[in-house]
Amino acid sequence: MSLLIGYLDDEYDYESNIKRNLKKHDIELVTLKDIDDVQAVSDLVNVIMDRGLQCLFVDYDLLKLKSKIYGTHVIKDINDIIPSFPCFLLTHYAESGISEKVVPSTFIQDKEIFQEDYDSEEFVAFIDKIKNSIECFTKRLEIDLEDYKKLFVKRKKEDLIADEELKFHTLYKVLKAYQYVDELPDYFLYKETEKKLDSMLELLDDLKNSLDKR
Repeated sequence: MSLLIGYLDDEYDYESNIKRNLKKHDIELVTLKDIDDVQAVSDLVNVIMDRGLQCLFVDYDLLKLKSKIYGTHVIKDINDIIPSFPCFLLTHYAESGISEKVVPSTFIQDKEIFQEDYDSEEFVAFIDKIKNSIECFTKRLEIDLEDYKKLFVKRKKEDLIADEELKFHTLYKVLKAYQYVDELPDYFLYKETEKKLDSMLELLDDLKNSLDKR
């Protein structure tokens, strides 16, 4: 099965080169041309997970998009939600990306790499780096699955504290997207939230009744 890598840019002038070279290594490129605003990063993360992307190329200069933002900040925001998801910053200005110290230098790649022959030593080394980052992401998902299983048991007992509840929902969303867990019914996911809402409504009713009696 081919690896799936997303590509976010504001011009996509390197699209054909990237696709051609990656295809030789059994990697499929998925362009995100339908995304023009990356300010709402949660929407971008949903696209990443819905399409089952295993890695993302992000151009450094995204100023022609509606959101007018730099790729370094997009990668930071994505990793705030999915900490281990591999993102590579593509740029002609590697020094700028490195100097910002937002994206590790090992994940900053000069675009000229895609002008190299697909079997050149430099390009093969880049492919190895991509595949290693995806392998690490997959391994971390397996570790996350073990954490999720423990939280799942506590969730069944309705014994999760607030931080655990948030972690449970976050892990579930990511693991479900990558088919590590089956979809859960809404009543199981949100029954604790519903109970809290019911309690709040009861309090409001009590308050209203006490005010009516005055």
